[in-house]
Amino acid sequence: MTLVQRSVRLSGGRGCFTGRDLQAPPVPIGGEGNLAHRRPHRPSDLAAARREVAAATGTDATTWHLLQQVHGSDVAVVDTAVPPGKELRGVDAAVTAVPGRVLGVQAADCVPVLLFAPGAVGVAHAGRAGVLGGVIPAVVEALQAVAGTGPLQAVLGPAIGGCCYEVPPALHDAACEVLPGIGARTAWGTHSLDLPVAVRRQLTDLGVDVLGPPAPCTYDDEAYFSHRRDPGSGRQLGLVVRDAHGEVVA
Repeated sequence: MTLVQRSVRLSGGRGCFTGRDLQAPPVPIGGEGNLAHRRPHRPSDLAAARREVAAATGTDATTWHLLQQVHGSDVAVVDTAVPPGKELRGVDAAVTAVPGRVLGVQAADCVPVLLFAPGAVGVAHAGRAGVLGGVIPAVVEALQAVAGTGPLQAVLGPAIGGCCYEVPPALHDAACEVLPGIGARTAWGTHSLDLPVAVRRQLTDLGVDVLGPPAPCTYDDEAYFSHRRDPGSGRQLGLVVRDAHGEVVA
């Protein structure tokens, strides 16, 4: 298995995003390389996939703080009172300044976001409802609160693009009223929303330096899971960790 599809290095840190195991035979639910609990659950496959990613990132999968996302805008702050490995339920973003803590976001079309600041890191799950509901400003504010002053950087992972995220005209128009510029057209000419463009624009407007070119479209690129393409799809991860010496080493 080679699940880490993309690694990024920043000043003082690095991050990673996973994808599917394209060499494995297809399965009806989840998929080889799935990093999230799906039904029917296959514990041995999930454990093997997480071990592979943990080894590639130099982390222990039992200590990951994974978001249990609800398409909202709430942010968890992981401090020393939070036990290592505790699942972060009911939130779509998290930040931490505690050395050694690993944050993870699960996605299969929504935008996974890794955030870096001097002395702290964060993750966000930016789906349509979360983006329109303000998850990006919320996580940036939370990261600034735990990190203090200093430059902020972000990297966006694979997500469905405006080329493929078709929505009804009424939903398109309503979203554009809330967030102008989120509207787009699919490759076949129908109404769509461009979440990666909207997230990048929001981060830039908030003073965050978004690094790298646009990530692949999950619907188009079979190296990644896509719920829109395959309703039984698994989930890939974006991971970031603060190391024991206080530097970012995701």
